[in-house]
Amino acid sequence: MPAPQLILDLIERFERNKEAYKSGAYNETQVRREFIDPFFEALGWDVNNKAGNAEAYKDVIHEDAVKVGGVTKAPDYSFRIGGQRKFFVEAKQPSINIKDTPAPAFQVRRYAWSAKLPLSIVTDFDEFAVYDCRIKPDQTDKSDKARIKYYTCGQYAEKWDEIASVFSKDAILKGSFDKYAESNKGKRGTAEVDSAFLAEIENWREMLARNIALRNSLSVRELNDSVQRIIDRIIFLRIAEDRGIEDYGALRGICNGSNTYVRLQELFEKADDRYNSGLFHFRVEKGETEPPDRLTPSLVIDDKPLKDILKTLYYPDSPYEFAVLPADILGQVYEQFLGRVIRLTSDHRAVVEDKPEVKKAGGVFYTPTYIVDYIVQNTVGKLLEGKTPRKAESLRILDPACGSGSFLLGAYQYLLDWHLRQYVADGPEKHTKAKRPALYSGQGGAWHLTTAERKRILLNNIYGVDIDHQAVEVTKLSLLLKVLEDETGETLNQQRKLFHERALPDLGGNIKCGNSLIGPDFYDGKQMNLMDTEEAQRVNVFDWQAEFPEIFKAGGFDAVIGNPPYGFHQIHSDQMKTYFKKHYVASQGSFEHYFLFYEATLNLIKKCGMHGFIVPVTWLTIPSAQSLRKFILDNFGIQEICWLPELVFKNAQVNTLISIICKKPGSDILIKIYDSLGFQRHPKEKFAARQIRFVESDYFIGIFEKESDSGLLQKIINDAVTLATLAHPCSGYNPYEVGKGAKPDGGLQNKDTVVTKPYHSSQKEGPLWKEEIVGRDLARYNVNVSGKRWIKYGPWLAAQRDPNNFNGKRILIQEITGGKDRRIIAGFYDGELYHSRDVIPVKCDNNEVSPFYILGIVNSRLITWYHHKKSPKSQKALFPKVLVSDIAKLPVRKIDLSISTDKTQYDRMVQLVEQMLALHKQLAEAKTGHEQTLIQRQIDATDRQIDK
Repeated sequence: MPAPQLILDLIERFERNKEAYKSGAYNETQVRREFIDPFFEALGWDVNNKAGNAEAYKDVIHEDAVKVGGVTKAPDYSFRIGGQRKFFVEAKQPSINIKDTPAPAFQVRRYAWSAKLPLSIVTDFDEFAVYDCRIKPDQTDKSDKARIKYYTCGQYAEKWDEIASVFSKDAILKGSFDKYAESNKGKRGTAEVDSAFLAEIENWREMLARNIALRNSLSVRELNDSVQRIIDRIIFLRIAEDRGIEDYGALRGICNGSNTYVRLQELFEKADDRYNSGLFHFRVEKGETEPPDRLTPSLVIDDKPLKDILKTLYYPDSPYEFAVLPADILGQVYEQFLGRVIRLTSDHRAVVEDKPEVKKAGGVFYTPTYIVDYIVQNTVGKLLEGKTPRKAESLRILDPACGSGSFLLGAYQYLLDWHLRQYVADGPEKHTKAKRPALYSGQGGAWHLTTAERKRILLNNIYGVDIDHQAVEVTKLSLLLKVLEDETGETLNQQRKLFHERALPDLGGNIKCGNSLIGPDFYDGKQMNLMDTEEAQRVNVFDWQAEFPEIFKAGGFDAVIGNPPYGFHQIHSDQMKTYFKKHYVASQGSFEHYFLFYEATLNLIKKCGMHGFIVPVTWLTIPSAQSLRKFILDNFGIQEICWLPELVFKNAQVNTLISIICKKPGSDILIKIYDSLGFQRHPKEKFAARQIRFVESDYFIGIFEKESDSGLLQKIINDAVTLATLAHPCSGYNPYEVGKGAKPDGGLQNKDTVVTKPYHSSQKEGPLWKEEIVGRDLARYNVNVSGKRWIKYGPWLAAQRDPNNFNGKRILIQEITGGKDRRIIAGFYDGELYHSRDVIPVKCDNNEVSPFYILGIVNSRLITWYHHKKSPKSQKALFPKVLVSDIAKLPVRKIDLSISTDKTQYDRMVQLVEQMLALHKQLAEAKTGHEQTLIQRQIDATDRQIDK
């Protein structure tokens, strides 16, 4: 693409007057207006919002007006797509030597690293430098550190295609920017802001915990609560400083002198006067929903740990720019932070360790922002359609396991954007003149919601519950910071003068601590004084009707959204299991937590309310979830099932989907299947399925079944019995040694566990050693027994299994399906042969049916096609599987050998499979290439006959 004429004209004008421009008299504002703005306009960006888009949807935000302590605390330009930042540009006057001066590079890298943007730019038009902003910035870095591209004004014409292919608006819309950023990823020194900030506050927690435990006599819960509150308050005030809401440097100022904590507490109490938030709540006040904090003001804390924390919050010691730190990044950090807890040793020393439930789950998994946005758009967004702001007042949105608040933040942001659009479209001026204005005009005439309006929306619409008290406090913190976005100290003071109220709402009535699954009737018939404090904390009963009486008078919540906990890790007692069995039909098959959350929270929504969860895919088909599926399909309408790409949660081996459910009868379900290139792309497939069909098929939700498949699937089922009626699928053994980190199901306790395999050998070492194969030794109709793998079989293995599983006539099926078409791979063996869980034996003890008849059907294309329609595991991009339960349900054509046509087909199948086994044996023994080719052609022809 040649450079446009506008760029050629700019180059010519700059070169002609270069001496004047590079003198100190030509300032940054001038170069921006005359050169940098038109440069990016030539790249397709609406730099000055000529389209008149609302603030949330402008292409470019000019943020140079945010001044803190005389220093700009936000980059000059923020380039965005659909309101989402893509890269920053920092502008400099041409007299500055960008190539060799470290300060401009360090500045833009701090901004972009803190905002978690991969690339950003420094330019004065004379020079154009691109930086990889995933590399943690350091004040000692030279100007070329992390610089990946550098152009001069004279190169723009020649390099225009290269520049436009990455930084034009069109290139970003087509994904070229993301591909370019990805191609430069993984260089040495990369340290993303969330992991770095997590390490920072983890360090703060350890320092504070040790010192507070040393100087004060506190229980474990008091210690955890105190440390959390102090860290939350420091982070809040530091972010407020960078946003210009608090005096810049106030926290650093108290490091001078002694009595640091006393002076820090004075800052906290001033914040109480200013904000009226539960975050800073130290005295009894009328209308407060929670008691004041009387614990932390009385603590004794040494100066050193506090000074060490506070000094690292500022330039040049800090790499963070808190003004641009995204709310979702803070949430991700806190989600991980909440996965650990302070424990007191016997000698009252504080140590920090993983929570037991987190250790069992293998870590904490934060829901990515794009998933949150999708669920919010398809629940809250649907409910807002056709409504006015007045009608939206009654909308009640709940996250019943809110964690660090990511879903509530997403819902709140959606509501803020929606209200702003509604007011502007309705004529913004009249909304500035009301008794309580909803809008005010900011820099450049941009419209903003007033703090009072942001508070009103939050208190009216957003609700959350979590069993973890610390999570509740973090959710409140995140929402309070969101209230103050776009505010400055000046605007807050103006509103305080006008309305005589403090800046922030008290969220105690909206965000509450409790067990979403267990009500107060848990204690019926029990003696309360016999329960210890720890058990009461774990149970933490929650009475929905009593906690939110007005909502339930109106029929319940309008929307429930979230990512409920997976697994069984929070079930601690038989009493709780008994309670679940009594109250939840979903518990009939399993105590899986998200099953219970589905049932509990679907019962909380009002008529026509919306429900959106991200959960594992397995509930669609597994037998233990049938009672849950029946509950949903009989009482609600599934609007959409959205099958997600793998590994939505980093490091978590779980396939997930989004379900959108409405409290009204439903007939059609929109099925969306997203490809592995990313959820933001268009679905690979998009089709409707009839909900009634799932009810009629015994509540099995096969979302890969198209309407056009239903006739053939029904014919297969009608003419078949299940494989389990003719043979017995079972499991291989767990190859790991008991006590070396192995779980009964074959997984590992955690990724750091070192697991040895002392019972494997390349040769037979004694009478207990048995010949062994693994999954890769199987091919269709062939089992490769090499004699090179041996196992010492016995009860020392984690899951020994019945030795009969490894003897006699057996069809052996590879757990991982094979090739691009993910075919089921099955062979045959008769005799003793051992194998681990990646080979599934099907015992063939029924002498009335030949195992070869079953083998031919299992290996056929038809059965692979059937498996793909019925099993979620078959759809995995990485390691698609066939499970023992899948094999048990595979259809096998019913035969009656007394009927001649059946007998003929049966005999023909057996004959073809015998022929196939013989051909594979010949192929293994063939010596010449010509002979191998000849036999392979016979195999292919026989395979086609079996398929036919």
